[in-house]
Order: sequence, then structure tokens, then C-alpha cells
Amino acid sequence: MYALCLDIGTSSLKGAVISSEGKLVSDGRIYYKEGVVWQQALYELMQKLDCTFSISAVAVSGAGPTFIPLKKDNSIGKPLFWNDKKEKPLVAGKSLYLPKLMWLKENRPEEYEETCCFLTMDGFFNWMLTGCCNTPIFDDRFIPFFWSKEDAAQNGIDFEKLPPLVHTGEKVGEVTSEAEKKFGIKAGTPVFAGGSDFLMAILGTASLEPGQVCDRAGTSEGINYCCAGDKKSASPMLRIMPHITQGCANISARLENSVKLSEADWEQYGNQLCRLLQALEQEGCTVTALRMSGGQAKNAEWNQLRANITGRKVLVPEIEDGELTGCACAAFTGLGLYETPARAAEAMVRIKREYIPE
Repeated sequence: MYALCLDIGTSSLKGAVISSEGKLVSDGRIYYKEGVVWQQALYELMQKLDCTFSISAVAVSGAGPTFIPLKKDNSIGKPLFWNDKKEKPLVAGKSLYLPKLMWLKENRPEEYEETCCFLTMDGFFNWMLTGCCNTPIFDDRFIPFFWSKEDAAQNGIDFEKLPPLVHTGEKVGEVTSEAEKKFGIKAGTPVFAGGSDFLMAILGTASLEPGQVCDRAGTSEGINYCCAGDKKSASPMLRIMPHITQGCANISARLENSVKLSEADWEQYGNQLCRLLQALEQEGCTVTALRMSGGQAKNAEWNQLRANITGRKVLVPEIEDGELTGCACAAFTGLGLYETPARAAEAMVRIKREYIPE
């Protein structure tokens, strides 16, 4: 069986056809151009991918917290991106998304009112393919970081403008005949919920055991540490959320714009990365290796540099784009081939190369 896996990033759209055994059949990437909408990017991507294999399922991941307004006439409003800083402080709760709607409601009330549904990036692609509005979350532990009816009310947001939450691996709909005409994906193909890109990367690198670290390197770079048990941190550099592994916390930190660094910036980058790892270790989180995901994972020079700078091993999976493998895990779980996404990751993810500090 084969799954079509999509990852909507800040600067590009990535896709792959992946087998149920975790083998990469075909992959491609479309960098966004000025004036090119996501529908066009998906069309161009589908022209690059080898889809002669029968696609059994689709799953999507996306950057967040980002909102794409779906208007009452089915047109799309101006997106509120995760990195545009347009947000207001929460009145209550932990949501990473509601602050953006609070800002929109106050600063652009007409846009807020004419929107019938605010879609996340992965939810937007699910809507393009199926016509159904939903937002993927890994499981109910992540609800506080998205939205609940109570949190929406306390922060002055209309709950009916927010799509229902669906779990990773849950069926969200089927590809419509209209989507088949636009993108070439066979109508009736089931679409399963993927999730936020960092969670799909954790899944797609099989960073599932306490002490394992996923280093997701793209437009920005995110470090995600799997920590056993509940955890609190006093460090402003670290954020704590649930991990996809039950009973564990995800302790994360981010480096901005690591993809744009030149050789002259390596020392500064190395100092920043080491400070993040030191902040983790000060919390009792021992780091022995970094499991890489993203475009930078394909660069052998960068991988060796990370190993040398940090003094830790750098591990690269067979499929470097962990978000896409994570989506495959979600899709094949939805099809019933694996009991859980984590079990799928254990079976499908293989490390192809280790970089040892020199």
C-alpha cells in the first residue's frame, strides 16, 4: 500500500509517496512564488510526484499556529501566519491559536465577521481535498493548546467559527471529484488526519523514547526532547507541551532562520544551539543524540557540523523529511495496518547514517 503525504511549510510545500513498509517511492518540493496560491503549488507538486502507484490514503501536516480564513462564499482571506506576531494576550487558557483571532477581531473586525471558519494549514488542505472543515490534533491532551468551547468564550471568540478537532489517524473525509479534477488525486481516496508539523516530525523520526531528541530543521529549527513524566521549567528558552508518547512531556526550543546561515554565522549558530542543549541539561534532560528532520538533514556538511559543535551524535533517517513519514504513519494507522501511529513509526522509521563528533 502507498500513501500520499503532504507537508505545508512556511516557504514550500513538500510531498512524497511512501509505502506501508516506510520506503520512499517518490518525493518533490515546490517553493512558493509571489502570487502563486497553495492550490497552484499542490497542482505543481502532483505533476512532479510519481503517482503511477495506487494511492490508498492521504495525510497532511502543516506549520502552526496559523489560521487561514474561509469566508462564507468559499473564498480565502488573508492568512494569519505563526510568525507574523499579530496576536493579543489570552484572557484565559493556554491556546496558541486564539490570540491571533483576538487580534483579528479587534483590528480587522470586518474580516473576522465575514469568516465562517478559521482553518489551520493542514486543515485547509484537508478542506481543499474533501470539502470538510476540521483541525487535526494528536489526541485530547493537546486540546488546551488549540481551543475548547470554554476557552473560546472566555477570550471572546465565536466557537462556531472554529472547526471540530480530529485525532491523528482519524478519517476526515474523501477526495472529492472536484479535487480529482484540480490535483489528479483519485476521487474517493480516504484522507486521514495528520497534525502539526513538529509532532509529525517527532513521529517520523521515531523520537518516542525518553531521552530521544528530534531536531527539526527548516525555515526555523526546533529541538524537541522526550522527557518521562510531568515536567515544569523555569527557563524562558523552553516550552513544555504533551509528547506524543503517553506519560511523557515534549520540552522544546526554537532557533530562528537557521536555514539562512552562511559559513560566517556558524560560530553564532553553534553557540545558540549549545545554549539550548545546556538549558535542557540544566533541567535534567540528558542529550546524547539528535534525530534530524527537514531539508537541512539532507546536507552532510551541516550534519557533521552539528555533531562537531554539540559533541553529540547526529542521526539521519532513510526519509529525511520526518513530517512526511509521520503523515504516512497516520495514514497507515487510519487504514488499520498499524494499531497506533507510534507503532507505525517503530516499524517504518530506519536510521540510515550516523555522524560522530570529530
